[in-house]
Amino acid sequence: MSKFFSSLLLISLILTACTSKWDHSDPELPAELRELNETILNEQLGFLDEDPENLDALFEVAFRYQQLGDWGKAVKYYEKVLELVDTDFATLNNLAYIYEEMEDYETSAEYIKLLYEANQSNIEVIKDAVRILLKSGDTLNARHALDNFAAKMLSGETPDPLTQALVDELSEDISTWESENE
Repeated sequence: MSKFFSSLLLISLILTACTSKWDHSDPELPAELRELNETILNEQLGFLDEDPENLDALFEVAFRYQQLGDWGKAVKYYEKVLELVDTDFATLNNLAYIYEEMEDYETSAEYIKLLYEANQSNIEVIKDAVRILLKSGDTLNARHALDNFAAKMLSGETPDPLTQALVDELSEDISTWESENE
């Protein structure tokens, strides 16, 4: 009998470990904010019952699950958004964020590459792309993305000094990462 309970306990611990990476609920989230998120979530789920391809409702459901810390369900609904619009900025950004927070840098890099391809001149996207690509160990694509960004954004007669400073800073980050990980 004790082997049975030992086995059951082990299985329970494994299942908890496997599912806990998807649960990021914030115990300090104020009750009124939690209730608001749950109210909006339930309303949007109702819209999805009527129209399962309602893009706004799909995104809102994903976002509310993300806010409530249920990243597994958030990812599920964000993926449904991408089935309808494969380059949705906010969806790709949020998926890259979720996977980065879970330290799944490979998957995060997949989403940030898609986001970068659709938004190559966006300053926030290039910063996120370089950071995540470096975390995933993909210095080649980090350097390529930065070089491409720099060529587009600094090609005028008088390049913006703030953009130049950003490019210099990100280039230094890449060089530092390369030297530390050779």
